[in-house]
Amino acid sequence: MADPLRSTNWTDLRCDPRAPAGGGGPGGFRRAGSWRDPWFDGTLLNPWSPAARVADVLLAQAPPAPAPTEVPWATTVADFERWEGRISHMYLDTKGLVTVGVGKMLPDVASAQALAFVRRADGLAASAAEIEADFTAVSAQPKGKLASSYKAHTALDLPDAAVDALLRVVVDGFEADLKTHFAGYETYPVPAKRALLDMIYNLGTAGLLKFKKLEAAVEAGQWTEAAAQCHRVGPSEERNDWTRDLFLEAAK
Repeated sequence: MADPLRSTNWTDLRCDPRAPAGGGGPGGFRRAGSWRDPWFDGTLLNPWSPAARVADVLLAQAPPAPAPTEVPWATTVADFERWEGRISHMYLDTKGLVTVGVGKMLPDVASAQALAFVRRADGLAASAAEIEADFTAVSAQPKGKLASSYKAHTALDLPDAAVDALLRVVVDGFEADLKTHFAGYETYPVPAKRALLDMIYNLGTAGLLKFKKLEAAVEAGQWTEAAAQCHRVGPSEERNDWTRDLFLEAAK
């Protein structure tokens, strides 16, 4: 049943003089067309009673619920490409982990074989054996080099469409985690969402949730405090400053 204090459609209700007084005025209400049901619904206030009028005023004065916000997909892509790059072939990240696309780590050969790699020479779909060969060759290289330097040790590429699709799946998964762990995430300011997405993409969900002071500040909507608690070990100072500035922007 709709909230009786806010309902403005009383056309389906009829006054029953036998009902006890309700809300400061006589008369109760029952639904029209349901006369075989119990004739009095005690959950309904007389809409013209003082109690109902006061309730209407109080509800009308209540602040509106925050509207949901959304980070444009193009902005999300640009943010991640800025810090993670966009590399079509397998390479080693700074930790020595095989990676592809927009910073997507591949934990094992099977995860690489699940992607739609193609042969660089002719654009045809790569076989499982060819994907394993690239993965093994890249894994054998020293870490800490430019991503582009690993291209010489590969024969396969991940097409742009596949890179985009992979990024979407990863981001959607991380956003689902953010919604689970932060009850108000849907209505957070866009800059705060961008900062949280950057952190969870970089750290993983478990890594982000180790930042307990940040977590508390975010849950309280204290964006200035969140800015003070978001520094990570590993990413560049430029990236850390960028994330901090997004939280500060959310505080404005």
